[in-house]
Amino acid sequence: MRVISGKARGKKLIAPQGMHTRPVTDQIKEAIFNSWQFKVNGCRFLDCFAGSGSMGIEAISRNASYTVFIDNDKNAIQTIQTNLKGCHFDSELYSVIQDDIFQVLPALDSKKQPFDIIYLDPPYTVDEIFIPVMEAMAKTHLLKEDGILAIRTKKEKELPNSFSSLEKIKQKKYGISMVHYYQRKETNEND
Repeated sequence: MRVISGKARGKKLIAPQGMHTRPVTDQIKEAIFNSWQFKVNGCRFLDCFAGSGSMGIEAISRNASYTVFIDNDKNAIQTIQTNLKGCHFDSELYSVIQDDIFQVLPALDSKKQPFDIIYLDPPYTVDEIFIPVMEAMAKTHLLKEDGILAIRTKKEKELPNSFSSLEKIKQKKYGISMVHYYQRKETNEND
């Protein structure tokens, strides 16, 4: 696992110990970032269920202005911090939060600093988390009006076409994974 592009290109990244995380492969990461190529530079990036931090680190490497990493697992948090140190990024470019996602989302939302790109990679082993986390995300204003949210699932996993304010714009299969892409629905001023 490595950083694919940008100022930390080629840096090797470590993965947390154990079977709780499934690090995104370089091939999938590259394909996803290629789909975001005009959105990453200068963006605010939120990496949920961050694991190794690989996605958020890629965003920083490609000049994201600020990245927030969230994971509930202590080993994952230590791994993210180790990977960030190894990339020699300025600590003003990111924050790392160890807490339950359902606690963090409302707290982040209250800061009124939405994100251009949100990436969620919940554990495949906890199938019942996907719908609740998307519902929780839809209750926030964490995604900018023109932002994009992507959530990775098993390729067989279906997700609804909309969650309240979030509407699916596409889904793409990458090997054993499916990535579902959502945007904020257009709303009328009177809504």
